Amino acid sequence: MRYAIALAVFLCLCIRPALSQTVSADPQESTNAAPSDVDAIQRIEAELLKAEGTTDIALFEKTLADDYVNLGARELGPGKNKIIEGMRPHAGQAPPYSVEMHDLHVYVLDTAVAASVRTYTAKENGNSANEDSTHIFVRDHGSWKLKISRASSCPMN
Repeated sequence: MRYAIALAVFLCLCIRPALSQTVSADPQESTNAAPSDVDAIQRIEAELLKAEGTTDIALFEKTLADDYVNLGARELGPGKNKIIEGMRPHAGQAPPYSVEMHDLHVYVLDTAVAASVRTYTAKENGNSANEDSTHIFVRDHGSWKLKISRASSCPMN
């Protein structure tokens, strides 16, 4: 009986505050993010997409953190140095695919998280595939650096 009374008191104390809390549907409202932070991350994401399509090594060197982590579907992918090393022979060349980004959502906390779907289309035969992508940015000496990325294939729309 004491257990039941204690449980009832506990629930009364916890439920009221929980029910009175509001949850913001807009991630920008639920953090201390300035609109400029969201704009900055959206701009970086657009630059990264463009850099991928032109093999712009300078942008990757500027944007990726030195201790960048590349999360693959099953294992860690190459880090900043290996990515740039692999790009050097193709610097300035367009890859044999095109890429588009859509459904980008940016959540700014102490870090910024950008989630999107990218559609890759082969130029030769038109085959396409979707990739679900998440980028996590941190501030480093006043500028945003891509710290962690994660990507996995996802079904076509």
